[in-house]
Amino acid sequence: MAFQTKDFVSIVASIGNVMKSTQNKVTDFNIGSVFRTLVEAPAAEMDEMYQQFVIGLIEGIQTAVYTSFSFDPIDAVAAAGLVRVTIEASEQPVLIPAGTSFSPANGRVDYTSSEDVTIPPGNTVADILVAADSPGVIGNIMAGQVFTLSPAPDGLVSATNLDDFASGTDAESEDDRKVRFNAFIQSLNRGTVAAIDYGLKSTTREDAQGNLIERVVAAAVVEPYLDDPNQPIAWVQCYVHNGVGNTTSALVERAREVIYGYVDASGKKVPGWKAAGVKVDVHAAFEQVVDVAGVLTPLAGYDKPTLLTQAEQAIFGYIRSLDIGQPAILAEIIAQIMEIEGVYDFVPSQPLASVQPNKRTKLMPGAIDLT
Repeated sequence: MAFQTKDFVSIVASIGNVMKSTQNKVTDFNIGSVFRTLVEAPAAEMDEMYQQFVIGLIEGIQTAVYTSFSFDPIDAVAAAGLVRVTIEASEQPVLIPAGTSFSPANGRVDYTSSEDVTIPPGNTVADILVAADSPGVIGNIMAGQVFTLSPAPDGLVSATNLDDFASGTDAESEDDRKVRFNAFIQSLNRGTVAAIDYGLKSTTREDAQGNLIERVVAAAVVEPYLDDPNQPIAWVQCYVHNGVGNTTSALVERAREVIYGYVDASGKKVPGWKAAGVKVDVHAAFEQVVDVAGVLTPLAGYDKPTLLTQAEQAIFGYIRSLDIGQPAILAEIIAQIMEIEGVYDFVPSQPLASVQPNKRTKLMPGAIDLT
């Protein structure tokens, strides 16, 4: 039987019901009566006791479950990406030192470079890795932002990001932690599909300073034998995606190491997630772009350009959040836009059908044309 709390009013009512059914001497149960005076004090204490039970259970779950398994929540991750810096041609090398601040014109946070980058004489372009100064999704921005640098290098012409910054994530919520813990429990029996999937999604790649630069956001485990009985039973194909696009071969190789097991920098052997004798191939997921076009109508008093930007961000966020093999549904895209405050209506420019990828394909946002 599940634990159930009772509030003050319910406790007083329960005591009153017992007295009514077991005696006939006391008949006044109204507020202010002798009966109410006698039972309200202990009812208040019982109410407090129930509240303490609930608080104790909540704290006990974290101690008995998460702490026992050393299952800490995932901290917020700062967004990172490459900024292309263009300068005037120079006969001298131009240094852009580590710690240079990159401030986007329309951004909410600044970004900082982590390594010295020298542009050789005669060259005019360099791609510089930067990370947001504040962790979380607040650092995610769309491609094409214009940055100002501090200190600015000599002959600076422009600085812009060619791709979206989408790797920033907020700290894990309790609900997400619970879902991840359930997946973790299912993965304790290593060698199962659930275990391999969990191992893939725990894969990360860091730079020389230990900063997270890429991680597996979406993964799929495919058993070819289920579709074609002529295929070997002990063969598994895995597909991973970084959630941003153009998943690097380095991340794919890192995911393979996690699945097969490896030796870390301290010489400790880290067990893999696959069963002995099972061949596992790891690939980058195929990408399929989804184009969205439509007409947005704002409510009176709302700025349409601002709403268009918010709608584009909502579409990008929705499509990027899809797992490998998960379809993009136009009705859900419309719902995402309609939830934005100030949007009166949104009508797609053409009746787009739902996009259904195969189980090896990750959908990615393509051209977003909103007017």
